[in-house]
Amino acid sequence: MFPNCSAAFLSGGTGWSVYPRRMGRLRGRLRARFGVRAASALAAAAAVAVVLVIAGAALVFLLNYFLRMSLEDTATQQTTQLGERVAANFEGELKKNAVEATGARSDLVQVITDYAPRDGHDIQVLGASDPLSYKPPMTDLMPAAGEIQVDPGRQVQLDDGTMEQALIVAQGMKASGRTIVVLAAQPLDGVYKAVDTVFYMVLIGVPILVVVAGFFTYLFAGRALRPVEAMRAQVAGMTDRDLGRRVPVPPARDEVGRLAETMNAMLARLQNAQGVQRRFVADASHELRSPLATIATGLELMDGPGGADRETVATLRQEAERLNRLVEGLLLLARADERGLQPRREEVDLDEVVQAERGRPSDVGGAGPEVRAEPVRVVGDRGQLVRVVRNLVDNARRHARSKVLVTVRRAGGQAVIEVADDGPGVPPADRARVFERFVRLDEARSRGDGGAGLGLAIVAEVVAAHGGSVEVDEAPGGGALFRVRLPVAEEAPDADRTGALPRTAPAAPSPVRRPSPAPRPPAGAPAVTRSSR
Repeated sequence: MFPNCSAAFLSGGTGWSVYPRRMGRLRGRLRARFGVRAASALAAAAAVAVVLVIAGAALVFLLNYFLRMSLEDTATQQTTQLGERVAANFEGELKKNAVEATGARSDLVQVITDYAPRDGHDIQVLGASDPLSYKPPMTDLMPAAGEIQVDPGRQVQLDDGTMEQALIVAQGMKASGRTIVVLAAQPLDGVYKAVDTVFYMVLIGVPILVVVAGFFTYLFAGRALRPVEAMRAQVAGMTDRDLGRRVPVPPARDEVGRLAETMNAMLARLQNAQGVQRRFVADASHELRSPLATIATGLELMDGPGGADRETVATLRQEAERLNRLVEGLLLLARADERGLQPRREEVDLDEVVQAERGRPSDVGGAGPEVRAEPVRVVGDRGQLVRVVRNLVDNARRHARSKVLVTVRRAGGQAVIEVADDGPGVPPADRARVFERFVRLDEARSRGDGGAGLGLAIVAEVVAAHGGSVEVDEAPGGGALFRVRLPVAEEAPDADRTGALPRTAPAAPSPVRRPSPAPRPPAGAPAVTRSSR
């Protein structure tokens, strides 16, 4: 019955309220032990179980509550009607009126009164229905006139000796100048049977629904993860020669589709990086081979019968110096690729760095730079910043017709370095590619017409390590204008009282306008000569 099974269920059902807080940890443990598919099925089953148990408990509670309320309303109506009938009969004594009002009734009603409320109580039954003809009061409730009291459950003994669990309503009323109490009882057997039926249905139905939910979740999770397994299988079979392949993209625009697109983009970046690395090795070999061949030839001439003349020695020195610069640039870029540049943090006067370029001799020839500088101080590595300015000036002198202008100014919280020339300029389509390694825009790869193609790449790496940006634009008078932006000293983060930053990792670079490596040309396409300004 209800007290033994349903009530126990109701009292223990509240323990499920702690499960939502543990679902996160449970899901993580299941995923680590069983995998995504089984973990999803178990998590779905657990969630369905929690919802169904809470819903079942609520259903049983509410059913019990509303059935009892219905019985209480019915019993209250019985007491009201019976009390009004007793009070309305003015003929005869009160006991006779009560007997006449309750006689020949099959329900459970009684009319009682207290003849000695002040002297220890003398409670007598004035009238009762047939099942309670010779029985004492069903309850000891004695409400005052106008009050209603309820006994939610009490064993009532009938005339035939049977016991009935019933809900009893007691209502106090006035009749013939006395206070009477009208009792009406409603059996609870129907309530218990209905609640127990629903309880057992919940007890049997919840596990079935949980198993069904877990089973279908397992199937649907497998179908949802099928594209992921296909991507995993294809990527697992790929080698460094298969980076041109792509994983299939599902038609649905969901998380799996975005995963496939992201993986394809990653494969494209790996392919581009592999192509850049291979081209870098080939170009580096080409650039290093030329000065080495010249030095080897000169050394052979020096071993000849005529000995070495001054012109040969000067040529060898220039080639050795060029080779040394090239190797230093390669090493700097290699360090940048491996662990990033880590510039020193000290105050640097950019105007002094730029003024030093005014009279510096350069082996690239060309017009000497005109310098216009205002005092600007930044925090960074002086040697690396000197290299940035020197590479930009040498690049401008190499391509200028008659004029190179270098300016330094402050714009808000940034120091701006601009190097302009009146040369042919940089086409808009090549302004991002010009900062790649071994990229030269002149068609010839001769050492006299262009550099090795590392100068602007070094500029981009160093500027990015200092938290700045570099871009190329068109100069006002035609030609190219390279613009570098760096944070000024007083606005550099984490500066101490002297303005120097601690020796920590370099600041995160701003979006430097240098592109990702160009895509690898398709097989069979004609080779394109890449060159830097």
